Amino acid sequence: MGMLAILLILVLLVGAASICKQKLTAGKQNYQESFMALKIALSCRHQAAKHVLEASQLHLLNDADLNRNLAKACGEAEWVLSQAVRSMSEESLRTLSKAESKLTALLRQLQNHLLNELKHREDACLSNQLEMLEVAESDILHLRRAYNRSAERYNRLLRKLPMSVCAYVLGHKNYAGLIKFEDSNTAQMSKHLMV
Repeated sequence: MGMLAILLILVLLVGAASICKQKLTAGKQNYQESFMALKIALSCRHQAAKHVLEASQLHLLNDADLNRNLAKACGEAEWVLSQAVRSMSEESLRTLSKAESKLTALLRQLQNHLLNELKHREDACLSNQLEMLEVAESDILHLRRAYNRSAERYNRLLRKLPMSVCAYVLGHKNYAGLIKFEDSNTAQMSKHLMV
């Protein structure tokens, strides 16, 4: 009778470990897929920002620093994103958040600069590029939130008992990093510019 009880306990433990592994694997895959979707949107943002910068060259003749800083920030954001894709560590995602925040701040400076410029003359090419940037910003807003929700769900799994014990044993020791950068005003950039 004792051997049967031990066998039953072992079967239950193996079953529980299997369920934990499936949940952890699904959670990790979910936040990784969400990150890849966000990565594509961020790449589109970087390209759209470069196109806006190219289209606004005539409007930036008196502000070479902003032009140079924006080009540099786009390049940095692209490089940091490529590094974050490789490791997806909390540190690389924190660095990504900082790079995107810096880019957002510079895009706001560009917005303020162009507000005055576009009052005096219309620029169809620049307007088109700003619309593309607006679409990219809107996508990022939703995809960043989706990524953070899936990462938080995974992190909650890692904190729960007995899941936390199974996670440690199965090698799921690292929490998913969150991506935080301010982007609410930039998403409306082209609408403000066209007023």
